[in-house]
Formats: sequence, C-alpha cells, structure tokens
Amino acid sequence: MRLGAIVEEITLDDTSRVKHLRLRGGEILEADEYVSALPVDVFKRLIPEKWSKMPFFHQLENLEGIPVINIHLWFDRKLKNIDALCFSRSPLLSVYADMSTCCKEYHDSERSMLELVFAPCGAIAGSATNWIAKTDEEIVQATMKELERLFPTEIGEKLPDGARLRKSRVVKVPRSVYAAIPGRNKFRPSQATPIPNFTLAGDWTAQKFLGSMEGAVLAGKLAAQVVAEAATGTFHQVKAVPDFIKEQPGTVPRGLRGSTAVVFGGGAELKEEHLKELQEQDPAALQE
Repeated sequence: MRLGAIVEEITLDDTSRVKHLRLRGGEILEADEYVSALPVDVFKRLIPEKWSKMPFFHQLENLEGIPVINIHLWFDRKLKNIDALCFSRSPLLSVYADMSTCCKEYHDSERSMLELVFAPCGAIAGSATNWIAKTDEEIVQATMKELERLFPTEIGEKLPDGARLRKSRVVKVPRSVYAAIPGRNKFRPSQATPIPNFTLAGDWTAQKFLGSMEGAVLAGKLAAQVVAEAATGTFHQVKAVPDFIKEQPGTVPRGLRGSTAVVFGGGAELKEEHLKELQEQDPAALQE
C-alpha cells in the first residue's frame, strides 16, 4: 500500500494499452493489470488523449459529481437516539448518526457526537441554495434549526435544559458521488473496458446500486472478477455505449488542471494561490 503516491499520468504504449503510471515527481510504476477506483471527476482529468476519443470514455462527460457537506456536532449531554444510521425527515439533512452510540471508537455515555450528511447542497442535486458557498457558521446554524425539528424535546435554545452545542466541524466536498439525475444510468460504464489491461471500479460504474458505500463495494468485487477471469482467458463483454455518443466527436475532457486539492475535488478553501495556479494552467476552464 503506497500512500501519498499521486498519479500524474496514465502512459500508453503504441496499442493504447497502459504502459505504466507516472507519479508526481517522475517515478514510474509498471504492472500487469491496472484498476482505477478514482471518483469520476478525477478520473476524467487523467483520461489519456487517445482514450478520450473512444466512445466508451467519451460518455463519461455525462457523469458529474455532486457537492456534499459533512457536519460533526459535539453536544454537552446525551441525546435520546437509536443505535443505527438514521434517514432524516429534513429536506437539508440526508442521514445522520450519533457516533457516541453507534461507534465504539467514539463511545461516550454522557455526551453525544452527531455526524450528519448535509445534502442536497447544490443545484445539480436539486437544492435551491448553493450551500457550498455558505460559511461554516451559516451551515451549522441551518443544521441546528433542522435538529430542533428532529429533536423537539431535546435541542432548542428555548428549552431550559436542552442540549447545547459544544463545538462543530464542517467538511465540504465539492465533488462527491455522481449526480444520479434522470437519464444518467445509461452512461455508467462497465468495469471491463476496451483496454485489455485496464479495469474500472467505483460506485459510478455499472452495478445495481447508486453512488454509495454499497455501490463502491459491489463495483470493487465486479472489477476483481474481471481481472481474475481475464487471467484465465475469460474476458467480460464491455457494456454498450449509447448510439448518439458514438456519433459525437471525441474530445479531451475539460476540467481544472494543476495539483491543488481544489482541482481534485477535495474539501479545500479556494484561495488566491489556487486561483493563480489554475489561471496559469487552464484559464478557459477556470472562467467556465
């Protein structure tokens, strides 16, 4: 397991097979088989130009990650809850859990620590408000207001003995799971690809679940099956691409270039030094 080994380029041979991976800093990694489990937005950045003109890879332009916000809240007392992940009735909070109850690493019999998924938080996922652009304080304030509805007898400023927030943490992920909006399923590629020594994994690839941990695990199993059976001479059929994609000219996927966390969809604040690097790398994409 190599940590911090950032792939800079997928290098191809004359037949468009993967020749090696070039890491940032110049190190070369060679293998018999290559499997990508990158998020779709990051993978589109690394698609070699030869591949980008192939319909199988060109169709990925129709898949895009949505923004998601994770919130961590520490309270001064224990909330009444169930030992499970809860799907919320709130239009802002997707799921949440009291980690002090659900997870032994966070166990605390006196005080609760909630982890929540704040979504949808962008237009692509159906939100009227761009919550990614809001401050942490605004996001926490909106979350607490929703929690007052979910825990009406336990959370609220007007409750004399209500739970009080001790501290909070907001983690913004501008590009998370792919947007499962109508019509996207047909663009999800099979784990088997037209490249004999290259296999795809990731919850955005073709399998029965949407973008989720369940989808990620299943896609990983399917990718492992493709690799294992290929070693015995059994090759999986590549999922068909919509006809209209085949008629479109292949183009190099657009997107921000560079090495900052912002480029890779990480939860980082867009600062002046990021803007300067992005402006130098790809002014047109930055403007877009």
